Amino acid sequence: MPATMVAFDDTDSPDGMCTTYLATLVLEELAEYDLIGPPRLVRLNPNIPWKTRGNAAVCLPLGRGRGECHPCGELKHGPVGFYGRGDAANPRDLFRRTARVLESVAEFECDKTNPGLVVSGTRPTASLYWRAVREVVPMRDVEAALRGAGAIWKRYKNGRGIIGASAAMAWRPRDRTWEVISYRSPEMFGTARTVDPRSVIRMDKTTSWTFNNYDYDNGHVAIAPGSPCPILFGVRGDSPEELLKARKMIKGERPDKWLLFLTNQATEDHIVGKRVRSLSPGDSVKVRAKVAGAPRTVQGGHVVVPVSDGASIDAMFYEPSRGFRDVARGLVPGDVVTVYGSVRRSPRSLNVEKLHIGRLALHEVKAHNPLCAGCGKRMGSVGRGQGYRCKRCGGKAPPSAAETVTVPRTVEVGWYEPPVSARRHLHKPLRRLSRGNINKI
Repeated sequence: MPATMVAFDDTDSPDGMCTTYLATLVLEELAEYDLIGPPRLVRLNPNIPWKTRGNAAVCLPLGRGRGECHPCGELKHGPVGFYGRGDAANPRDLFRRTARVLESVAEFECDKTNPGLVVSGTRPTASLYWRAVREVVPMRDVEAALRGAGAIWKRYKNGRGIIGASAAMAWRPRDRTWEVISYRSPEMFGTARTVDPRSVIRMDKTTSWTFNNYDYDNGHVAIAPGSPCPILFGVRGDSPEELLKARKMIKGERPDKWLLFLTNQATEDHIVGKRVRSLSPGDSVKVRAKVAGAPRTVQGGHVVVPVSDGASIDAMFYEPSRGFRDVARGLVPGDVVTVYGSVRRSPRSLNVEKLHIGRLALHEVKAHNPLCAGCGKRMGSVGRGQGYRCKRCGGKAPPSAAETVTVPRTVEVGWYEPPVSARRHLHKPLRRLSRGNINKI
């Protein structure tokens, strides 16, 4: 698929703009070129401390298209589509004109906004993507990869944005999803959005391949962002054809334009299987372990569950995850679980994003002290873990002699996840796990 790729990152701030919105402006500036493949929206390491919002970068493969054109947007100059094959474009022209657009809208005044722009006819090595979605990548490694690919690039401020831009360009999907994003009219930026919740619920219940549309636990429209950015709503799913239909089902404020992206969202590309002893702060991991102690609720309503695979760490279920904490409270020592989440430095803990219960332990609790074998009277406790002694005849019994009852469990073997509003962009929802993937294009 010969194309010249234009990639950029880190142009937004907590107070406005959006890197995907920049993609629409760049495509409008470069309207005489075609997309050779869909626009790409690539989420990177969610634990990066200096990210502005969702840590997303964009890559646009451009050139002169040939063959069948697939619809993927409606911008100021009219419908937009992408081709499966084509011829590359002039990289210098793309670079010069994209830089002009970026420089006119990027949130340079924000300390965390450090844009980067990369243009290349050759993708950097795929390992650059895998490092960027899981690690902190040094700038020198990125620039070495770009030199090897014959790319041209520009760093703004500290230039950290070229890391994300290069990684988006390097992404070769193993798993993939799609997102159709509708944008607001510029005069509406910063005002309250109007997205009809009933239409979102209707769309969620009548589509088969979309996900994370509505948070039923909290009564929240999840497709509309809470920040003052240009996005009106974004619907995610596994079928691009269905997303094009789903977009039209949403009622409320009239969109100004829209664009369909191929993405790595909901793929869990950031997750790596590890042992507890090898965990480092900032890792995104899955750990198979046993529950090593009783769950406890701490200040703020968070639930802490110690887990161990030989080494131990506290698994944290935070208050915003709401009912997900009840799953944590239902665990008992001996349960076998696989915990997905990110490692926090201080206090050292594993912030849980998803949980699989593989085996339930028998939950027995003490009902009575044992009866004395000599005189038939109830024995008294000598002390915690020290057994029992009969006050009448002095007879002794071990701790295991106590009479117990089996307590019914409140959880079952299987998967559990937090409500939609508490999920990260890369989190693979159970809705995807339960039905497999569909990617027709």
